[in-house]
Amino acid sequence: MPGDTELRILVNPQGMNADIGVGFLARCFGTRWSKAMYHWYLQRSLGGESPDRLILMDGERVVASCGLAYRLLRTPDGTLHRVGVIVAACTLPGERGRGCYARVLQAAVDRSALRACTAVLGFVTADNATGRGLRRLGAAAVPSAYIASHGLARVPGTVTLRLCSANVADGWLAHASARLLNAPAQAGFHYPDAAAWRSQMVDRPHPVQALRVGTTCRALIECVGETDRLQWLDGEPRERVAAIRAIAAYAHRRKRRFFMYSTRPGEAAVARRLGLVTRPGYMMALAAETRHERAVRGWETMSWHVQSGDRM
Repeated sequence: MPGDTELRILVNPQGMNADIGVGFLARCFGTRWSKAMYHWYLQRSLGGESPDRLILMDGERVVASCGLAYRLLRTPDGTLHRVGVIVAACTLPGERGRGCYARVLQAAVDRSALRACTAVLGFVTADNATGRGLRRLGAAAVPSAYIASHGLARVPGTVTLRLCSANVADGWLAHASARLLNAPAQAGFHYPDAAAWRSQMVDRPHPVQALRVGTTCRALIECVGETDRLQWLDGEPRERVAAIRAIAAYAHRRKRRFFMYSTRPGEAAVARRLGLVTRPGYMMALAAETRHERAVRGWETMSWHVQSGDRM
């Protein structure tokens, strides 16, 4: 095996789509990737900014890669922070154990600093080795939950809210943004305009269904294979719990699985009461430069509202 001295990072290399495209990601992840997914996750511009692609080479061979999507976070004091979100980080199966991910992660931190980011974000389950590595580097860890149905099992209890199809309106973002700003000490992703929000939440690589739930709730569900992914939910707190139950039951009636992601501790507890599976995780935030470390460490104790569609 070639020595590690031959490992080098390339940023946005030209003419390598065949080497780092759909086939490469499928080999790394062991799952199918479509051209639409590849474009959405690794090439799509958001707010006028395209993601960066970091490629680890061993001689002339690609052995690992990751994407960096640039986003905005708003903290409770009103400050907007640029962040780089790690997307589709992967290493070829035969190259694991060589420290490839550590090299790609360091390149992501360096690139994020160059792009004036406060931090690099990674979304991981609690048992994920990547998360442990980020924590060792000093990353803040915001608790989260990956919530899913027990296969096609029925959601217990009575559904009390009515669901109906809806047309997405730009006002949906305005209502959600106002609700977040009015919430006490709550942080989350910031979308500068309706076009950026639609790009992230509506114009996704799989079909998206918009729903009105009850009186105040609006939901966006991405239909991925056999699973309904609740990517975005907005509504009054008094209806959110019932809305989650209604959407999970809606998936069951259509013989589909249900998935959602949440940084709200109360929603994980609700999910367990509904008989859903909750897997603990973290939104990891690693300061891009030493001068940002204090601020980023403070994110760990903030209340966050991050949903599945925000992550990637």
